[in-house]
Amino acid sequence: MREPRVRRFLGAVAIFLTALALQRACTLPWGSGGTVAGQYRLTVVGLTRLHAPGDGAVVDCRWWPRYGDASLCAVAPDAAAAFERLRLAYPLLQVGLWLSVASLLLQALRVPRSRLAQALLPAAVAAAAATAILFVRDGAEQALASLRAIPIHFAGAGFVAAVVAAVLAVASTVLVASAPWPEAPPPPPPPPTPTPTPK
Repeated sequence: MREPRVRRFLGAVAIFLTALALQRACTLPWGSGGTVAGQYRLTVVGLTRLHAPGDGAVVDCRWWPRYGDASLCAVAPDAAAAFERLRLAYPLLQVGLWLSVASLLLQALRVPRSRLAQALLPAAVAAAAATAILFVRDGAEQALASLRAIPIHFAGAGFVAAVVAAVLAVASTVLVASAPWPEAPPPPPPPPTPTPTPK
């Protein structure tokens, strides 16, 4: 009895940490790179050019929401689909964040009682985080014209947080799925029917 409780507790802790990691993944840089022409920093909502030769100004562009220097976020030729996938990364992380919060609440409330149903939400969180990672890694350099000739190194805190979130969500899924709830006790037997006493 004690081991399933420990697993359920660890599963709840894992999904709680997943929510925190996803929140950081939405705001922190994912990667950086540059050449002599300038240094760039990539997040899931936009791109920043930190500096360029003879120009110390920082230039931003965003696609969530759209603002800033549009030329910096210009879509490369024949890369519209890759850009749309890149733009989907942020909504996927947000969906994963709120699903992890919902999963934590359901685990705390112990509903539903089915362990497989409990494991569905953290599994969906893991899928959302992993898909966002693939969309950013595969789409950034391909989708943005300004990054076509610039290798981006994905080692930023936001990228690490997203990977950690995906791993933690998988761990929560496994822990919850392997920890059955205690079965409800059988109902008490009905009281005996009194035998009528003959007169």
